[in-house]
Amino acid sequence: MTIKQFKLTNDDEIICEVVQWDDPESSSMIIRGAMRIILIEDHKRGVRFYAFRPWMGFTDDPSILQTLNSSHIIGEISPSDELAKHYGGTVKKIKNALAKRDMPLDEIQDQTENMTEEEFQEFIGEYLDKDDLFNPEDFELDSGEPTNVIKFKPKGTMH
Repeated sequence: MTIKQFKLTNDDEIICEVVQWDDPESSSMIIRGAMRIILIEDHKRGVRFYAFRPWMGFTDDPSILQTLNSSHIIGEISPSDELAKHYGGTVKKIKNALAKRDMPLDEIQDQTENMTEEEFQEFIGEYLDKDDLFNPEDFELDSGEPTNVIKFKPKGTMH
């Protein structure tokens, strides 16, 4: 397994597993688990934060093969051990979350069939909390309203 970090012509920086390199006859590379590297700098504290997001929208399964045109790569490097470890952990968390999400309904029913209401609520809470991919606090404003909600009609306005 070859993990590489690429800087692309559109300024994206991705990390992925290279399954097949390009050759003289084709500029297409086959990659898997491509994640865009998000860099956040806190200049006041002098710290950098990194996060990974799927490189292409609606491709949450890191085992899906993708193609990358090698002529769009302007830089290539083997990632640091720390970055590679973080990437591997992220891919593992995503795979675990997908496995839980795809748990057969009959298996969930078997586990929850004889539960009390409180046990069921706890099970659902644990089921949703285990994937570690969604943190509601990331979407909260100081006012307590989610950032992904746009007010369509302000109060007092009628059309």
